[in-house]
Amino acid sequence: MSYSLYNKQELLERINQIDIQKVGDTVVTKYRDRVLRIVEVSGRYEIFDIAKYLKDKIDLIEKNFTITKYRFTLTRGVQYLELLSDSIDINGQKYHKSFYILNSSDKSRRLSFNAGLYCEDANFYIISNVKNVGLTKKHLKGVTQAAEEASEGLNGETFDEQVEALQSIVGHRVAFSKIRQIILGEGEVTQIAHRKFDAFKNSIRWARTTNGITAEQSRLLSRSSEYIKSIERADDFYIDAFSVLQSYLKIFNKEDAHIIKNETERIMKITQWAIRNAALESIGI
Repeated sequence: MSYSLYNKQELLERINQIDIQKVGDTVVTKYRDRVLRIVEVSGRYEIFDIAKYLKDKIDLIEKNFTITKYRFTLTRGVQYLELLSDSIDINGQKYHKSFYILNSSDKSRRLSFNAGLYCEDANFYIISNVKNVGLTKKHLKGVTQAAEEASEGLNGETFDEQVEALQSIVGHRVAFSKIRQIILGEGEVTQIAHRKFDAFKNSIRWARTTNGITAEQSRLLSRSSEYIKSIERADDFYIDAFSVLQSYLKIFNKEDAHIIKNETERIMKITQWAIRNAALESIGI
């Protein structure tokens, strides 16, 4: 589903059609008078006025940013709003400052408000922790108050740390062995982690920016993650750090903001292991 040009009246009309009601221990989600979802909840569940929240946050964002495009989706009991704003160039690619509000009235997602960057040229998202902005909260007592406080620090400097983090890895490379360590994590490796690493290896293997890999390196990339128990120093090699981040996050470009944020935080650990190209060249690597 593509983004639509921003039309505030059109968007507000859609938001106003959301109707969420709690009757006893049951929450009913409707859209345009059509029932989308009915779920049973506990006494601790706090119903949340997502329609009012979305409208309030749109007004707040407009005070500091110019919204250019949006995407609003409702899937059963899940409501998801994405807003694209001002663009910025990073490493020759166009990024949009963006905002993500995710909510569910069926207990499948926590309420969350996040700010990030969307790369229009390569179609991937970067959503990481932002100082004084952000929210992830279950629909329990206190969710409404927490939601109101989550964006108090929203201003023109909101995206500075994310932009600086991206710019900091331009011109750097990172060892394949370290990338494997970051994606698979510590301790017992799950099947999901293996699948993520396999997807990453495939994207790197076929990326135009890594056509210079050797036949041995290509064979290593083609091996299933489960069978790569370790990477010997003689078999290790370096990959452009910016390409690593982009290739990994593109795997999740159809996921919601909560998942993308988790994966952004994971892959940004490459900044700890990135080495400047000049340093590698000086030692003959």
